Amino acid sequence: QKYLRDSLARNKYYNEIVQELVTATGSNTPGTDNYNGAVNFLTMKLAENATLATAETSRVFLGLQVQCTQCHNHPFDRWTQDDYYGFASFFSQIGRKRAEDPRETIVFNSRSGEVRHPVGNRVMKPKFLGGETPDLKGKDRRVAMANWLVSAENPFFATNLANLVWAHFFGKGIIDEVDDVRVSNPPANAELLNELGRRFTDYKYDFKRLVRDICTSRTYQLATQ
Repeated sequence: QKYLRDSLARNKYYNEIVQELVTATGSNTPGTDNYNGAVNFLTMKLAENATLATAETSRVFLGLQVQCTQCHNHPFDRWTQDDYYGFASFFSQIGRKRAEDPRETIVFNSRSGEVRHPVGNRVMKPKFLGGETPDLKGKDRRVAMANWLVSAENPFFATNLANLVWAHFFGKGIIDEVDDVRVSNPPANAELLNELGRRFTDYKYDFKRLVRDICTSRTYQLATQ
């Protein structure tokens, strides 16, 4: 909570916050030499379970519900089991260990570990959702994934945050529910959502500028009637 509050108070750009959360290493305990508040996003469960980390990262930062593709291809969207386990491979090398204090967990890059497809048990290469399979030899998988996550090549990131902010001020998202983005749940106003996403990208993910645009809009000034 302190990490997030301090980041927003300093108006740290949203892409930087997301990158720090997803790639965090260090201790989750305040007062230790390598304490890093961002590590707490990768809780013990997320750190030890690549599939859970995949589901939460996709839902929180992209608005995508992909967890059902652990067992079968998505019945209402484009995502397949291959997509899911390819994306999960970015989280397969998260290491964690206990410190002298049993309450403290240290998260690090183990540089080893793979995800296997439940059908056929084949090793899955890391693959961006709906994107390419990058060459990650000698690279930190989470860093590569985080760079893609906040890039213009990812069509979901900017519009997802824009939709979340819109829902906060209007009580309902342009896509509703906000964490259920799929082809069978289209936006109520695609042009508006795309414009907000474009502005957010042009603002270099400056959260406050996006909030200002929405709050000073004619739409926000209207009475509920």
